[in-house]
Amino acid sequence: MAGRELVVGGVHAVRTALARAPGDALELWLRRDRDHAAADALETTARGLGIAVQRVGGEALDKRYGDSHHQGVVLRRRAPATLDVPALLERLAGRPDPALLLILDGVQDPRNFGACLRAADGSGADAVVYPRDKSAPLGSVLAKAASGAVDSVGLVAVANLARAMSELAAAGIWITGTAHDAPGDLYAADFRAPAALVLGNEGSGLRRLTRERCDALVRIPMHGVVDSLNVATAAAVCLYEARRQRAA
Repeated sequence: MAGRELVVGGVHAVRTALARAPGDALELWLRRDRDHAAADALETTARGLGIAVQRVGGEALDKRYGDSHHQGVVLRRRAPATLDVPALLERLAGRPDPALLLILDGVQDPRNFGACLRAADGSGADAVVYPRDKSAPLGSVLAKAASGAVDSVGLVAVANLARAMSELAAAGIWITGTAHDAPGDLYAADFRAPAALVLGNEGSGLRRLTRERCDALVRIPMHGVVDSLNVATAAAVCLYEARRQRAA
């Protein structure tokens, strides 16, 4: 990821980037014809960090971001840093709360991947683990969908997902995969111990080696005509079920 740049837009996403990854920030662009207290505060923060700030017209800002949904605030930045499995386990060591991880097996749509990160952040997951070469790139489209979660959730990019899952299992993390043909029900599973939830590619689901590395497989019960959920929606359902069990 070193050297790759992306842009993020919106007050929350930019504020999160400046707070959590100020070293990755390169340049802040603000809409000059809008009186915006939140944008002014971001300008003060950015200048305090030594980050260049430009005031530009709305059309120029839309062009730099790719659309108009940026609230008058756009940040050019480096791509977020990623972890490996040993670094993740070191981060989790000694924590009082059991680990909660999301594993994405080849999710290649950047909007889906970004929405999965947003669900991981919202549910308090510690990290998202994914194969480096078979996933959506950490670019501007993904960052836009993540709405700041590229900086608030650990990103663990691995060369071999099956091997990484074995390493996590050896560290005491129970791995549960999701599949439409699984014998178990999500709501009958126990996620109170250290857990990782695995979701597959939007079309083909979990790959064979990924399924084989799971300790259990569960399905999300479907009560309507549609037989499956979007991967990001499924991730949110699973992660919040784990969080609900832990809160109880």
